[in-house]
Amino acid sequence: MKKFTHFRLHTECSIYKSIVKIEDILKKVKNDEQKCICITDTNNLFNVPRFYNECLKKNIKPIIGCDLKLKYKKKKYNIALILKNNFGYINICKLISKSLIYNKNFLNYNFLKGFLKKNLFLIFNLNYKKINKFNNFKFIKNDIKNISKNFKNHFYLEIQKNKKNYNKILNISNSLNLPILATHPIYFSEKKDFLAKKAKMFIFNKKKKKILKNNFFKTSKKINKIFYKLPNSIKNAYELQKKCNFIMNFNKIKIPIFKIKIKINNNYYFLKLLKKKLKNFLKNNSTKNKKIYKNRLIGEIKTIISMNLVDYFLIVRDFVNWSKKRKFQVGPGRGSCAGSLISYLLNITELDPIKYNLLFERFLNSERQNIPDFDIDFCQFEREKVIEYIKIKYGIDSVCQIVTFNKMALKNSIKDIGKFLKFNYYFINEVNKIIENFYIKINTLETFKSNRFLLNIYNSNIKIKNLIDLSIKLEGLTKNFGTHSGGVVISSNSIFYHMPIFIQNKIIISQYFKDDIEKIGILKFDFLGLSTLSIIKNCLKKIKKKITLKKINLNDKKCFKWLKEANTVGVFQLESYGIRKLLRKIKPDNFENIIALISLYRPGPIKLINDFYLRKIKKKKIIYIDKKLENILKETHGIIVYQEQITQIVKEVAGYTLNEADLFRIMISKKKINEMINQKKIFIKKSIKNGFDFKKADLIFNIIKEFANYGFNKSHATAYSLLSYYTLWLKIYYIDYFMASNMSFFFKDLKKLNLIINDSIKNNIKILPLNINKSDKDFINLKSQFYKKIRFGFKGLIGLGENIINHIIKIRNKKKFKSFFDFYKRIDKRLVNYKSMEALISGGSFDSLNYNRANLIKKLIILYKINFKKNENIINLKNIYFKKNYFWKFKKKILEEKLIFGFFIINNMYNIYKNRFLNFMIFNKNIIKGVILNIKEKFMSNFFNIYLINEKNIILEIQINKNIFIENINIINKYKFIIISTMEKKINDNKIILVNKIINFKNVKNKIF
Repeated sequence: MKKFTHFRLHTECSIYKSIVKIEDILKKVKNDEQKCICITDTNNLFNVPRFYNECLKKNIKPIIGCDLKLKYKKKKYNIALILKNNFGYINICKLISKSLIYNKNFLNYNFLKGFLKKNLFLIFNLNYKKINKFNNFKFIKNDIKNISKNFKNHFYLEIQKNKKNYNKILNISNSLNLPILATHPIYFSEKKDFLAKKAKMFIFNKKKKKILKNNFFKTSKKINKIFYKLPNSIKNAYELQKKCNFIMNFNKIKIPIFKIKIKINNNYYFLKLLKKKLKNFLKNNSTKNKKIYKNRLIGEIKTIISMNLVDYFLIVRDFVNWSKKRKFQVGPGRGSCAGSLISYLLNITELDPIKYNLLFERFLNSERQNIPDFDIDFCQFEREKVIEYIKIKYGIDSVCQIVTFNKMALKNSIKDIGKFLKFNYYFINEVNKIIENFYIKINTLETFKSNRFLLNIYNSNIKIKNLIDLSIKLEGLTKNFGTHSGGVVISSNSIFYHMPIFIQNKIIISQYFKDDIEKIGILKFDFLGLSTLSIIKNCLKKIKKKITLKKINLNDKKCFKWLKEANTVGVFQLESYGIRKLLRKIKPDNFENIIALISLYRPGPIKLINDFYLRKIKKKKIIYIDKKLENILKETHGIIVYQEQITQIVKEVAGYTLNEADLFRIMISKKKINEMINQKKIFIKKSIKNGFDFKKADLIFNIIKEFANYGFNKSHATAYSLLSYYTLWLKIYYIDYFMASNMSFFFKDLKKLNLIINDSIKNNIKILPLNINKSDKDFINLKSQFYKKIRFGFKGLIGLGENIINHIIKIRNKKKFKSFFDFYKRIDKRLVNYKSMEALISGGSFDSLNYNRANLIKKLIILYKINFKKNENIINLKNIYFKKNYFWKFKKKILEEKLIFGFFIINNMYNIYKNRFLNFMIFNKNIIKGVILNIKEKFMSNFFNIYLINEKNIILEIQINKNIFIENINIINKYKFIIISTMEKKINDNKIILVNKIINFKNVKNKIF
């Protein structure tokens, strides 16, 4: 039996063709004892780094290629280009990039001819039906002859068994003396996956296409049987792999050189710059520990220079300072870069790491070979300008954004496969609902394994079984490609020297995922658009005063008073219900408390909050295992909260350097048993040598092991706490500006907008309704002598697009509207249509001109029904009148408002039933009175959920048993007043309000409960 190598493997990144997962196919290769395999995805190398790494792990030789369409003399042929060496890699990256960007997925032959022929192998494919459309094989033969001349000894004719052109290919091979190569295309891993492959083809292309059943992995034995008449074709395939010797370079950092205007060495410039910056800092800040700063700076410089990262820091400094000079909003820091003194001195970050006890080693460790991450937050509306600046500075061919792989998710997979299996929509929807209630994040398979109820359904219903089986096969496959929200690559030369690129929505994007880009040593940044910075930008713009947020007092008593009261809606990271509840309990009284609170309010460490609180109020004694730990844990009341604290404890107890201690922390957090046993021995040995006894060293190691998973990055927490404090300060001193900016930003998020509006009202801000002559696109704050006011913006009206708003404001700026008819006459009715005008009326925009909304709606209907003559004067329409006036009841009015705004705005349901609320005096805490806002049936449960608003304008969620619900079906109606007898029940640490009884208040004489 001859040895064989597959040269036609298509993975899931050949989106419309394949369902092959790399891990699955390599198991097959390994089991068949094949020594190598070649990946040839269509028009891309997306999966190459992962394929290459996985092959090496399994001791399989990876061969890299790409399936392309070659354009030659107006004819299009299918070819595969295979890498011979590393020069071939650069060539194929250029070829793929240019074919995708300039030639609409076709590779122009003249372009291919210009590349070095000795670095690539060309496999020519004639095994498809469309080739017959070229009429005469003589022309094809002539084309092959001309093309093969330019690829001497690097050209192969591909042959596949049982194809229409089988004999013709053999004839061409014999007459032109060209080597023939046996191939077998792989689009799915094994025979039983055919239906899944068919389903994927259906999802991406609803037209029925013939799919070959045998395009799965074949063993060498099977291939020998298939091509027994052509043994040389099998031999050629195996011999070709020996000629392919591409080695992918990993971990070799390739940083662009930062160009300095003056002709001096970059390292010297860096040192000179930092010396000057430190001198200015020490001069302007009254710090007693100047030596600490100098020593810290020397240590950081040594590490940066030894790792050749000077240019990296200069590049970041350049674009951050360029942004700040143009008054762009840049975050005070993000991630571990806030732990660097150099970052602070270069104005990249805005917090002193020594003041907050932040570690440089958490950011940059000379014993870790990977490039550190500089993640920078920008205002969402200014981020693109910074990226454009970088493209201009470093060259458009050296900068690109990063690809993301969007995967096939469970819910959509079930919907698509349900349609493929021709199940009805209701059935598919029901299955989705069942799974949603039990789904765990791992995958569908694990969800079903871990739940007996789901497993019973799966085993008892053949339709569900078929649906789930297919979903599991497709779940997690790449569905399409997108652009990473913040990832930007800067290369030392043209991008395609390192990886191929493609274009999407006029954006040049890398074909490699961000983790793969890091592995090949290319410089990657995250330019992240942060909504909070956009809100701050808008707020400061409205204030029209020079405010430097980094200079505000971080010990402002008023700020901590508001924190203790949990008046933090709109404040970054501190506005959720849970954290506000926590603020009232813990009552932070310094900036360090904010850092700790944000770090603890996460899954896992949240269980430590009560302990933190009791120690803070001195109801629980703080006991340190050793006095040496007191300085490290004092600020968090003896609890390990931060990763930096673990690093410092390891250094103090076992005498590790900070670099070693940080590596130790990383190893422990991975929870690998063998590694942990080894690290424990080393830690205890070093601790004993450092003066600790075995018992204490063992205890400290176990505490570190427990907290290693919980510890949060203090550098990131401190930087983001600073941003929280900035937004809190703006809310306190410029609340109307700040809340109006929040409303303008979150106008699409109805839940958030409702929360901000209600909070503004609680803070004595008057919300003014829409006004056709006064409202702006955004929510605007108005100056008033007596109280603060915010005028509702047109943005907040559902269905009113930006073009419509801009048009209305443009017309109004010429002259204010005198009446609804004046408005109707002047606006462009092709743009501002019936629905838009109806929304404006229902939202109260014309109340200042005509308070009767019902009449205006009736007139609008008539206006749209009348067929105007071409020259008819619209002013005559003022004569439209009704025999009787139409009025909306108050209830109808506010329900229309809810429809238009998405929530009850200035009025609410409580106002309708205000008298009824006042009529019933309730002293029993278990009896609730309110108005029903919504009713929802709980799927797979014996309960309904009722949402009602009480007299305090608070929306409550109450559960009612189906039997009680059915008994009181006439009383329980949407937007009706109701009185309920309830009880509280605790389920999984959550308090649930359950209905005991519905009180029919119409039959009740005594109105006191």
